[in-house]
Order: sequence, then structure tokens, then C-alpha cells
Amino acid sequence: MNPAAVLRVARLDLTLLWRNRTALFTVVGLPVLFAGMLVPMRGQEIDGVDGALLQGTGHLGFFLVFAVFMNLVNVFTARREDRTLKRLRGTALTDAEITGGSILTATAMYAVQALALLAVLGAAMGGRLPADPVLVLAGLAGGVAVFATLAFAVSGITPNAELAQLTVLPIMFGCMLGAGVMFPMDGLPEWLQRICWFVPLSPVVEIVRTGYFGQDFVHGAGHASLAFGEGWLACVRSFLVLIFWAALGRALATRWFRWEPRHA
Repeated sequence: MNPAAVLRVARLDLTLLWRNRTALFTVVGLPVLFAGMLVPMRGQEIDGVDGALLQGTGHLGFFLVFAVFMNLVNVFTARREDRTLKRLRGTALTDAEITGGSILTATAMYAVQALALLAVLGAAMGGRLPADPVLVLAGLAGGVAVFATLAFAVSGITPNAELAQLTVLPIMFGCMLGAGVMFPMDGLPEWLQRICWFVPLSPVVEIVRTGYFGQDFVHGAGHASLAFGEGWLACVRSFLVLIFWAALGRALATRWFRWEPRHA
């Protein structure tokens, strides 16, 4: 893979995103809206921590749905249907360079969102630097990999760009309601908690909160304090779920992703 070629495709993606106001609002506007929702939660204790920080660390994961998943589904579907993907495959670019540029753009935009939100949590919401920043980064990187592969798969079953906003909704709402983004899962029945473990965003939220607070947010209520490095052991289950989703997403993407229009 040629890094220069990947950067050229990424620059093209950024230009097209800037021209598409609807996609731009999805990637930039919605995260700003969700960040604003943290203000009323400041000072309210939820699950043993400040409510704004609890929801804010959940949003660090949830922004993946906007910047990576929804963005890439729109990009791949629109470019497939207008035959851009087909034309790009006729150039010297490899398949990995074509898709890698789009993933790079989405990842860069997500990184900006995540850094901005971390700054807001620290400066305006009474937060601090993450207790284990490397663990937080590992969780977010795993989330990028999972939601990028899911975007490949979902774009393949999306008929056209107009319907892309609809086909992403089941995963978006599932992640919003079942991953503990807005509220903790500890109060749910045990059988329902076990189902929520396997929502693709759940392991990301668990890892991020564990790394940010330095407490165990994987194994139920209590959230015991962890020494530096112990968070990695606490998050073994979460990383295994991420690996499962990455493998499943790759298998579905291999089966469903299309380079040419569905009506071709």
C-alpha cells in the first residue's frame, strides 16, 4: 500500500464531505449536539461518578457511530452507485488504497472529535486526564476497526445513497440503548445485561470508562479502583468481544461489499 496514494484518496473524501452538508452535519453537528447534552448532567452522581463524565465517556465511544460507521456507509454507497468506486478500480490504485483513504479520513475526523470531547470533559465538566490513556486509545482504535468493517458490510446491502440514512438506524439505536452510553446497565435484569455485552459498542464504552476513571467498569456494579496496568486485565472480556465483532464484520464485508452499482 502506497501511503501517498492513501492520502490522495483521503483528501478527495474530505473535499466531498465538505460539499455534502447533510453528511457534514451528521459527522460534526450531531456530536456537538450530544456534547451539549452533558451540561445539565454536571454534578449529578450516576453509578458512583459525575453524570457528565459518565455520559461523556460513553459519547467518546458513541461518536464512532457518526464519524466512522454512518459516514463510511454513506461514502461507500454513494460512490458505488455513481460508479466512482468502479472508475477508481480502473486506475493504478489498489483496493486497499481506495478504501484506506476513506477510512483514514473518517478516523482523522473521529480523532478530532474525541480529543475535543476529552478537552471539554477536563476543562468544563470537572474531569481529568485519563488514568490509563493507552488503554483508552486501544479501546477507541478497536472501535474504529469494528465500525469500519461493519460499514463495509452495511453499505453492501444498502440499495442507494438516499436509503443509507435508514439502514444505519438499527445499529445506531442499538448502540445508543444497549451499550450503556446514556445510562448504566447495572440496573437491568442479568439476562438483558448479558445480551448488552454483545452490542458492538459495549466493549468500547467499557474499555474507555475503565481507562478514563481507573475503575473496573466491566464486571458489574461497584467499580473497584484499579492500579495502573490492572485495567488491561479487567478489560480482557471486552477486547475479546471487539475481536469477535471485527472478525464478523470482516466476514460480512467480504460477502456483501460491492464495487459496482446494485442494478448493474
